[in-house]
Amino acid sequence: MDKRQGVQEASSLELRYLDPEEVRVWRGEDGRVYCTIADELTVLTPMFMRSHPLSDLERYLSVRGVEPKERSVAMGKEFGLLRNWHRLDPHSHAIVEAELERRYLYAKVFAILSVRDYSGVQVCEFDTDRGLRQVTLRDVRDNVIYLGRSRVLVTDAEGNRYDIEDVNELDPDSLLRLARIL
Repeated sequence: MDKRQGVQEASSLELRYLDPEEVRVWRGEDGRVYCTIADELTVLTPMFMRSHPLSDLERYLSVRGVEPKERSVAMGKEFGLLRNWHRLDPHSHAIVEAELERRYLYAKVFAILSVRDYSGVQVCEFDTDRGLRQVTLRDVRDNVIYLGRSRVLVTDAEGNRYDIEDVNELDPDSLLRLARIL
């Protein structure tokens, strides 16, 4: 392998930090979101992903998407890590915040009102900050994430997420129902 080729490959793997002053986000006439980085690159349908979505929501955002010249449907390319994203211009900030809200929407669970089992599929009723929710759980092992000692994140069959911030704060009946789920 040519030495220069190795350097070029390594540099393409380097993490690029983006400052809010060099990032502009807008919605085009076609309704899609676009992101221009340092007036040198426009990312088609960018995805803004929190680097630590559960523990440090506000610190860094990964900017991923497709370059126009690639015309690929793969959305995995990371263009950089946006720091201090709250300092984006107001228009860009509003669009990014709406995209994050859509991506990371989850309800906070206050109580588990019922759990019914239908041949391995559990149908639960949760009282949440977004009202009462009917939740269908298929394979609990794949859809429950333990976040520390007392926090649980549940994903239902439709991909909706439900956060039990502290199981110790649930009422005794909800705790019994949670034990049935887990």
